[in-house]
Amino acid sequence: MLVGGGASGGQELGTDNRSSAQMQADARLTGNVRSRFAQDSSINRYNVGVTTRNSVVTLSGTVGSFTVRDHAVRIAGDTEGVRSVSNQIAVNTQLGDH
Repeated sequence: MLVGGGASGGQELGTDNRSSAQMQADARLTGNVRSRFAQDSSINRYNVGVTTRNSVVTLSGTVGSFTVRDHAVRIAGDTEGVRSVSNQIAVNTQLGDH
């Protein structure tokens, strides 16, 4: 599983060479991960962003603990069809994880 990486991802702005089928598959993956996050009480209290490109899910936002961050990465990575996860989630322990 890929974890980390820069936010830009080496993409040129305004360029999207994905096929319409790949864009639809990416949109489905994004929806599936968001749905799983919405059902998880440890994650749904945070605003975790989810984007997908070529079956690579990028997670962003801020959560209250490393445990919640790692749980979100694990859920995304365990979602059927996800090739890898780029973890851009920040941790602010002052937010807490309750």
